[in-house]
Amino acid sequence: MHPEPDDLAALAADGTEPSGETGAHLRSCEPCRSEYEAYVAASASARASSTDLGLESPPASVWAGIVGELALDDASDPLHAPVPSADSVDRGAPRPAVAIRPDVSSDTRRRSRRWWPVAAAAAVIGLVAGIAIGVGLSGTSSSETVIAEARLEPFPGWDADGRAVLEQDRDGRYSMLVELDGDVGTDGLTEVWLLREEPVGLVSLGLLDGRTTRFALPDDLDLSEFSIVDLSAEPSDGDPTHSGDSIVRGQLQRP
Repeated sequence: MHPEPDDLAALAADGTEPSGETGAHLRSCEPCRSEYEAYVAASASARASSTDLGLESPPASVWAGIVGELALDDASDPLHAPVPSADSVDRGAPRPAVAIRPDVSSDTRRRSRRWWPVAAAAAVIGLVAGIAIGVGLSGTSSSETVIAEARLEPFPGWDADGRAVLEQDRDGRYSMLVELDGDVGTDGLTEVWLLREEPVGLVSLGLLDGRTTRFALPDDLDLSEFSIVDLSAEPSDGDPTHSGDSIVRGQLQRP
């Protein structure tokens, strides 16, 4: 019997080498082994990007709360394991992207019928990485230069608006300040995403902490593609993929 994709994703996220029956199966089943290695590669790539930021780790209570909300079987803190970024399918209708900075070449991810588990595992860890980024960059600096801004307009049924500001510091690192105003009226979570039109996809920046949060952006994130900012209402149901319930959305534009 093949291991469940969710189990393989969890092992890769935790940095645990499969053992026992799972390990034996991966040694004899090339498709399952390839899938596990894809999880590991995505985790290692994003962990390398986040390590360069020199972030302050959030308190242990933050991860404990996430474990409780998502009913995770393994309570190991993923901030001490490889951390990937999420790349999944957008359920909304994205608008054309506008180049914000020179393209950064990136390998096109191979698609398969089992891409949802990959995105799901990546999004869970991206959620934790977003919290760490918010903690590490809670203070603002006068050294940032505004590169682009997005006015966030509400979707039908939402009485809210906001803005997203793409900034660059004196060392060339990019960050995004996201603000949400209005009556969100959700008992769940508000997650911040960057959307891409072609091929359709998204990257989770993490959870909005209150009304304003600053997120550090990976150096290899191509903002000429991922230039649409989306905030979504996410229920606390353990599903890390985009709920399809967008609150506000806007296109990054040069000021």
